[in-house]
Amino acid sequence: MKTLGYFLTVIWLVVSGSIQAQDQQVTITGKVVNKADKQGLPGVNVLVRGTTTGTATDVEGNYKINVPSGAVLQFSMIGMTTQEVPVGNQTTINVELADDARALQEVVVVGYGTQRKIDVTGSVAQVKGEELVRQPVLSATQALQSKVAGVQIINSGAPGQAPTVRIRGTGTLLGGADPLYVVDGIITEDIRNINTSDITSVDILKDASATAIYGVRAANGVVLITTKRGKSGAPTVSYDAYVGVRTPAYRVKMADAQLFTQYNNEAVRYDDPTATLPFDPAATNAANTDWFKAITRTGIQQNHSLSVSGGTDKTTYLFSAGYFSEKGILKGTDYNRLTLRLNNEYTLSPVLKLGHNLSLANDNSDLTGTSDPAIPSTTAYSAFTNAYKQAPVVPIRNANGTYGFTARNNVANPVAQLDYTNYNAKGLRLQGSFYGNLTLLKKITVLSNFGIESNANRAYNYDPVYQVSANQRNLTSSLNVGRSTSSRWLWTNTAEYTNTFAKQHTVKILGGYVVERFQNNILQSARQDVPPQSNYFYLNTGNASSATNSEVGSIQTRQSYIGRVNYNFADRYLFTGTARYDGSSKFPTNNRWGFFPSLGAGWVISEEPFLRGKTPFDQLKARVSWGKTGNDRIDPSAFQYTIASGLDYPLGPNQTLQQGRTITNLIDPNLHWEVTTGTDIGLEFALAKNRLTGEFTYYNKLTSDALFQRPIDAIFGDVDAAYLTNAASVRNRGFEFALNWRNNSTSGFNYNIGANATINRNRLEDVQGGLPINEGGIGNGQYTTRTAVGQPVGSFWVWQTDGIFQTQEQVNNTAAKIQGTKPGDFRYVDQNGDGVIDDNDRVFVGSYQPKLYFGINGGFTYDGFDFSTDWYANFGNKVYNGKKAQRFGNENIEASRADRWTSTNPSNTEPRASNSVPISSTYYVESGSFFRINNITLGYTLPKELVSSLKVNRVRFYVTAQNALTIKAFSGYTPELPGSNPLNAGIELGTYPVTSAYLAGLNIGF
Repeated sequence: MKTLGYFLTVIWLVVSGSIQAQDQQVTITGKVVNKADKQGLPGVNVLVRGTTTGTATDVEGNYKINVPSGAVLQFSMIGMTTQEVPVGNQTTINVELADDARALQEVVVVGYGTQRKIDVTGSVAQVKGEELVRQPVLSATQALQSKVAGVQIINSGAPGQAPTVRIRGTGTLLGGADPLYVVDGIITEDIRNINTSDITSVDILKDASATAIYGVRAANGVVLITTKRGKSGAPTVSYDAYVGVRTPAYRVKMADAQLFTQYNNEAVRYDDPTATLPFDPAATNAANTDWFKAITRTGIQQNHSLSVSGGTDKTTYLFSAGYFSEKGILKGTDYNRLTLRLNNEYTLSPVLKLGHNLSLANDNSDLTGTSDPAIPSTTAYSAFTNAYKQAPVVPIRNANGTYGFTARNNVANPVAQLDYTNYNAKGLRLQGSFYGNLTLLKKITVLSNFGIESNANRAYNYDPVYQVSANQRNLTSSLNVGRSTSSRWLWTNTAEYTNTFAKQHTVKILGGYVVERFQNNILQSARQDVPPQSNYFYLNTGNASSATNSEVGSIQTRQSYIGRVNYNFADRYLFTGTARYDGSSKFPTNNRWGFFPSLGAGWVISEEPFLRGKTPFDQLKARVSWGKTGNDRIDPSAFQYTIASGLDYPLGPNQTLQQGRTITNLIDPNLHWEVTTGTDIGLEFALAKNRLTGEFTYYNKLTSDALFQRPIDAIFGDVDAAYLTNAASVRNRGFEFALNWRNNSTSGFNYNIGANATINRNRLEDVQGGLPINEGGIGNGQYTTRTAVGQPVGSFWVWQTDGIFQTQEQVNNTAAKIQGTKPGDFRYVDQNGDGVIDDNDRVFVGSYQPKLYFGINGGFTYDGFDFSTDWYANFGNKVYNGKKAQRFGNENIEASRADRWTSTNPSNTEPRASNSVPISSTYYVESGSFFRINNITLGYTLPKELVSSLKVNRVRFYVTAQNALTIKAFSGYTPELPGSNPLNAGIELGTYPVTSAYLAGLNIGF
């Protein structure tokens, strides 16, 4: 808290000093309108030419800015012409902007710089900050779903959890498939701690031409986040808030007490007609518990963001504070986050600028997971599985107040489970970048950026003494504590030369040097006999003789040389070449350095003199690129032997016993990073006076030398069952489509609609030895997924059902069947015709990876009202219903099992009642396709004349529905499964359900 106090004091002093430092200048006011319909244009950038001093027009097109005398104002907006107006002696300047005949003039962020969209030869997409804040989300990546072609966002319903992000498919087998995140030039692993309201834009680099400059960590794509900065002018204050409720988007209908009793008694009597019934069908006092309802609640979510910004032509500042809180639908799951940010920039001279971007984040969670795998994780989410399985005839509590249970199954009482779970995690993160920008001879820009990041996390898990049943009890209390600290510094130095020759040849040359150091430390400790009071949840209160602890740490370093050349001839012919030479301490010295080049070319067809004005296209550009990137996301000690204590050996003349040492793992001394080679072909265009823009792209990327744990033969002795090596190849190829229509009418009714779609095909091209990788065990000793050559990573390989045996005669006449098969059981296909149902009869039945996903976005503004909506869908993927497949004797069933096979109900889809352990089959493989309305927002901005008397610039109220409608075929909670392991990510088991939210919000600007 003392550190936080110092930080807040510094913020206050800097902001106060910045405000007081403003010079007395000329105040210019005015309005910017569309030349076509004379309607005010919101969001127009108003800059003092040659400086960073600027502001933006409000929703009605009005602006106000302080400028020095003799300045020239520049008015610009995407899709509109840019105008420059000398100030002179004027105090009011009104401007009309016309539609720009050239679209794609927007500026996008690329690696170590910015470029006009038209000049980019790679595949880059940008989402503005104002689009992100339309949805009530914790992390900016959650709001990206449906907005960018080629980017798949898999959201989680758990409070505080970041989504899984996949750019152009999964290209690895190990799990390190997340993109690289770069915030204001600083590489980071987690962006949950960035307030979405602080973001100016998110730029996604998708192809090798755009990502190769990030080298060994860019194979999965790069996400660049730029945070807001202050602009010259009087201080502006903005406050945004929303509050609302969350409910499960879907719940599985389970059997009630009557169906449960009937089913389980039927299962027992079918195998043994004389067996004692496990449940009394005539019982009048049996419970009828809805276990899902018992463990859930209506969640509450709220968010508050406050920012102050402003500055002079010498100093600009932005200070923001944010608070996010969510009580999850699972009882006891809570998450809250506090963020602070201070971004300042100082213009010391016309050629020198200094600045910093500082942020502090503190989060606290109860019963919810943490992104840090080094500290204890929560088991609370398994309560959803237990609620699914627990018998409805069991009461939550017995008449005497004890928790209900049944000795007839091994399922825990989920209410007791949550009551006895004590889990808390706290995290503190400081991130900052300090930069200097020097311009030499007007053509050379030198940038030095030193970034730091420091993280401290602590989590504890306390298990008290309790006994619900013989299977749900803990006889000795215990406390597990984990602490994780990490620090990173990254120093980037670049120089860029820009020049135009003969008015047609523009050249940009970038060179740079990057060095990075990362260090982490992980300490885990545990003790027993800790008192149950939370104020005693410290290790020293436990039994010292029971103490266990472990500590590990690592230091990772990287060194890189980067270069890029951009050439533009007459705004028609474009060329980009990039290269990065990377060194990483994660690999052996003989494979520590790698070279990652890329080439890109573009042809702006619409700028050809013989076509200009003769085609319907306002803009038409073709591009092609090729390049290489890498992936080094492995344990930094993966190439090192691990030595542990072994047997005692008699040594020396006296045969004294000495403790031996043994190697516990095998290594590959030639281990190196994965290399992804990608090719991209794209077409970008604009039509109808730039109102319709679009993009079509074909991509093909091959990850060679993919890392995976290769099994080893037991002949090698007592070592791990596998070792890490480069021995596989994975390909992703597909198409991306994007169309956007924007229309500004003379009536003041302005609307926009956009759509994007991605078709991706994932395939394992090769694996050393040709042996498939079997994964996806769900507790019954059977695997469900197989990664095999010619099929997608993590595909489902199961036995194929072929109806149900209706009579004993059918059973007797079928040679290929499971032992003990009876009428009412599944018939399985004997794929190879050998008369035996065994592992050779498994077949490929699909993958969790969608073949198609798309998004639709739209909205309008009229007379103060605004409306926006986002839709998302994916098709062609499969989900394995792990909860249903994991059912054991006397556990609950879904209500759909009421239509099961009986001698009087000859169903051919639902098998008979049975308590036998199921086997993995197509019965449990379901469609993962779904359509969802992600967001519906309706807002109203009060008229300016109504709020101006209150000295308020803007007041907007809005209501939002998130995940308002989901159409799906999957019978489980959600087909969206944010699994991190590519080999088995499609199994639904213990997943936190996706939620729907209904919120009301307020935006105020001063």
